[in-house]
Amino acid sequence: MALVGVLLTGAACPSYAAPAAEPAWGVVDSTCAPDRLAAQRDAGLTVSVVEAYWDRLQPVPGAFDPGAVAELAARVGRCLDAGRRVVLGTGTQYPPSWVRALPDALLRDQRGAAPRTGGLDLVFAAAPRAALDDYLTRLVAAVPAARLTGIRVGTSAAGEIGYPGPQESGYGLNSWWAFGAPAQTGADLAPGQARTPLPGWVPGTAAWQGRAVTAADASRWFGWYSGALVTALAGQATVLRAAGFAGEVHLPTAGRGVLPADRSVAVGTLLDGHGDRDGSLGRGLDHVAAMPALAEAVPGAVVVDLTSVDDASAVRARALDPPEDLCTPEDAATSLDPTTRVERWSNLRFARAQAARAGLAVVGENPGPPGGTTGGVPDSDPEIEQVRRAPAYARACGLAAFTLAFEEDLHTPRSGVTPADYVGAITSSA
Repeated sequence: MALVGVLLTGAACPSYAAPAAEPAWGVVDSTCAPDRLAAQRDAGLTVSVVEAYWDRLQPVPGAFDPGAVAELAARVGRCLDAGRRVVLGTGTQYPPSWVRALPDALLRDQRGAAPRTGGLDLVFAAAPRAALDDYLTRLVAAVPAARLTGIRVGTSAAGEIGYPGPQESGYGLNSWWAFGAPAQTGADLAPGQARTPLPGWVPGTAAWQGRAVTAADASRWFGWYSGALVTALAGQATVLRAAGFAGEVHLPTAGRGVLPADRSVAVGTLLDGHGDRDGSLGRGLDHVAAMPALAEAVPGAVVVDLTSVDDASAVRARALDPPEDLCTPEDAATSLDPTTRVERWSNLRFARAQAARAGLAVVGENPGPPGGTTGGVPDSDPEIEQVRRAPAYARACGLAAFTLAFEEDLHTPRSGVTPADYVGAITSSA
């Protein structure tokens, strides 16, 4: 069983009803450049999320590139030597070309299409999973792992929990990413996974093998689909532990997942697209079920990283009367009450409540500037507004740490954001 770990603050996990006195503050995608570290130290920042890149570290199978290893180790070492607490992103969203060429490497939807981003099947397919296991084992050896605070694991092309989103399918909502041969036939299936409970059944169809499909069938299929993500993440964490990493395993988590009422609608209509407000169903994001399961399945200290701090849902939720964007101490208890209008809540608020229900430690980050290369969408706050608002959300939701996406934007004039803006937001929201 995975217990709530030691947080970035160094304290035991605060209860949701009694949030941490103060989050730790930091940045995402840190270069660990000396001048930036100095400026961030003066601003009171103490956490760096540092990204590794699978394609650079392992351009050919069976070995790491010495130059890339030296660069990563030096980058991590500079941050550590400057007193930063470092969370390492594994960079599995940047797979080498040879991994993409492995059998059953790419995810497939019910139409046989691969994601537009070329997302790997790190959930069901044995060959890319074996390559990933080898990579993670070598990665732990390549960095000063004993000095790291945490290592991130994920399954998506963004390095987060989940299957591809609607924008990656070419068909919008209602794409399902479990139609490769391993998931459908059980051949060359990744360790710990199970084949589909309804081989050949496509969500939204009313019959399977000569009989009517029931809501219970659809619920069982979706439970298998979303539960496979938990198994995959637990497998990555187990590899890290076997390689000798004893720190926190961080789980970057997008959005709020499917809401309970929407899940009921979805399975009642045989997953034909009803009840899917934001693509959570196709991405397999069921935080209500997954977070307790992750707490049980992932070995060692586990931290959920909510990547929705001041996302577009917060913009909408705070415009309501009354506003529904801020976490409250009662959320964990009321979030599953069918009379609670959780569809009005921000993503952060609902997901935070599920982490609290599961007893999981929580950190967070903002989506970044609106645009196709980040988590921001056109109706997100501009980045300067995210900087100004996110610290207040981090405090209200009892996050142990908040890391700003992205470091580069604090140190380039074209962004319109400066370290002083970040410091001002932290100070003014206290």
